[in-house]
Amino acid sequence: MKAQIDENLPPSLARAVHAIATLDDHEVVHVRDLVEAGTRDVDLFEAASRANVEVHVTQDHHQRRPAEREAVARLGLTVFVLAKGWGQLNQYEKAARLLEWWPKMMQLVGLTSRGSIFTIPHKRASSGRILPVKRRG
Repeated sequence: MKAQIDENLPPSLARAVHAIATLDDHEVVHVRDLVEAGTRDVDLFEAASRANVEVHVTQDHHQRRPAEREAVARLGLTVFVLAKGWGQLNQYEKAARLLEWWPKMMQLVGLTSRGSIFTIPHKRASSGRILPVKRRG
């Protein structure tokens, strides 16, 4: 499975997760490997689809907008939004926490329909739960 880490997270995070995720035949790239900085999310999702990316990990909370939701659904991406508390973690804590959540995230991708959006709490994986983002309207 191929996943991408959004530009609001450092490229080093993508490389760190990739180093471990390859053990399960997952590839993790940073969005800047695919598009220029500042690319609109809808265009980013299109580029991800062309590059066979199935999972998008972000700290942005605007995937709730209709245009982004439509693109996620149409392209069959699964999006994981890191809850607001992730912003308080330093780079080492963020990498460790994301690696802790990774197996649960990948399992969820296999169990749910494409085009889903989930929130990953900043809690440890052993004491938290991945939640679906509720659709408005």
